[in-house]
Amino acid sequence: MERERGASPQETLERLRQVASRTSTPPAPLDSRLVEEIVHGEDIRRPLGLTRSYPAEAVDRSLRLQTRTPASFGGAKEIVARVRLTAADADISIGDGPEVSGTALSLLLAVSGRRVALDDLDGPGVAALAAAV
Repeated sequence: MERERGASPQETLERLRQVASRTSTPPAPLDSRLVEEIVHGEDIRRPLGLTRSYPAEAVDRSLRLQTRTPASFGGAKEIVARVRLTAADADISIGDGPEVSGTALSLLLAVSGRRVALDDLDGPGVAALAAAV
């Protein structure tokens, strides 16, 4: 944030070092923070060609949160009313309608509005999902 930026890169780095050991967390539920970490992390990594293996439980929890949270709060509850998401790498099947299958991570990204993940998905519901995101 602008208010945290120092007068020089060195000063900014020093400010970051001063808070790096903090153990306090933002006032948000853990699952919400997992969604932020994974989705925004992928926003940065994918264009750079970087990959990361996330703990399966974290991706599972994030996908489940996104699919039960209304769009007005940044979720995808309305989307899963139109399609059934099936994770190929986890025991996850959420929603009703034509199936969309892929990795749990790709499903999470797609329902989070990341159209780049649509290419990773298969099934008769992909077109409906693409229209919704």
